[in-house]
Amino acid sequence: MDADDFPPIPTIEDGGTFDLDPKTLREAISQVVFSAATDDSRPVLTGVDLVVEADQMTLAAADGFRLAVRHLKLKKKSNERHQAIVPARALSELNRLLQDQDEPVRMTFNANKTQVLFQLKDIELVAQLIQGTFPDYSRLIPKEWSSRAVVEVRDFLQETKIASIFARDGSGIVRVTFQAGEESAPGRMTISARAEEIGDNQGELDAVCEGEASKIAFNGKYLQDVLQVLDGGRVALETTGPSQPGVIRPVDNDNYVHVVMPMFVQW
Repeated sequence: MDADDFPPIPTIEDGGTFDLDPKTLREAISQVVFSAATDDSRPVLTGVDLVVEADQMTLAAADGFRLAVRHLKLKKKSNERHQAIVPARALSELNRLLQDQDEPVRMTFNANKTQVLFQLKDIELVAQLIQGTFPDYSRLIPKEWSSRAVVEVRDFLQETKIASIFARDGSGIVRVTFQAGEESAPGRMTISARAEEIGDNQGELDAVCEGEASKIAFNGKYLQDVLQVLDGGRVALETTGPSQPGVIRPVDNDNYVHVVMPMFVQW
């Protein structure tokens, strides 16, 4: 291909510039990008909604079955509110490039909010923004819960992986139940799955439980996806019933929330 026929690299400026910590940005992208839709039936859902307001940037992605929202602090306060939908594929590529990046990443929008530029040490990545209105996802995050269980991320992930092997022949359904212990006994969380030909699997974890005893079923892959991007520690699972969304939050900070729609099963 003749080099003169190659599309020119656009000049992007005037629409807002922000400096981002590469480690924090990489973590935020990892915790959100997998929740974006992969089919083009609703183009806005194939992107990540990016909002800059005051000294905070929020990344959110949803595919109709799950929602991931991550907040991160900016070094410099913005005087204006900026919103754009960045293609998830572009952020995945940026995430790969950030592995060896130590210096701040500069993010710049053009004036018309049609393109975004990410400037790394030796690389510039330009992405075409998705035009449209991202759904108001704040209404999808339950404000209250009737049951809550706190467990170690590592143990929850391990038992979910085992259950998912059994769940392959059962539409990927992984059942989660938990209840508080009696008197001074710890609470228990049970992760189970059924396979017609192989049999049943049931794993138990110690859990700090509050509220009512609860049962809810999820797609095992969706559970694994979110638990894999949490950096250890403890995680809380909050529910208001088997037919309502489950909410997963890290216990040690409030900058991330993940909502997963339940699967309807016969108990």
